[in-house]
Amino acid sequence: MAVEYSATVTIRVDLIKGWTIDWPRLETADLIMAIGSARPLEDATRIAYRELIRWMVAEFGFDKWDAYMLLSQCGIVRLGNFVDPKYSVAAAVRKTIITC
Repeated sequence: MAVEYSATVTIRVDLIKGWTIDWPRLETADLIMAIGSARPLEDATRIAYRELIRWMVAEFGFDKWDAYMLLSQCGIVRLGNFVDPKYSVAAAVRKTIITC
């Protein structure tokens, strides 16, 4: 069972030449998030958090272990796809927490 509906959505995609990421990243006005997709669910979550930590280190100046500790208290997890063979998970953190 799924809930589907039509919507009008505006997105912006930035292409940064010479720069690569392993998994999708999303940014809203309030959050940064990384997406992981795998089976089992724990692996999808692990991928999403690993990618979010890498982002925090590369662009927000965090030490890897400090980012890990912060996310263990302030991280947000959203479960996505449970229908296909792989599960999708978004790991996020509020910008107000990481830019203080």
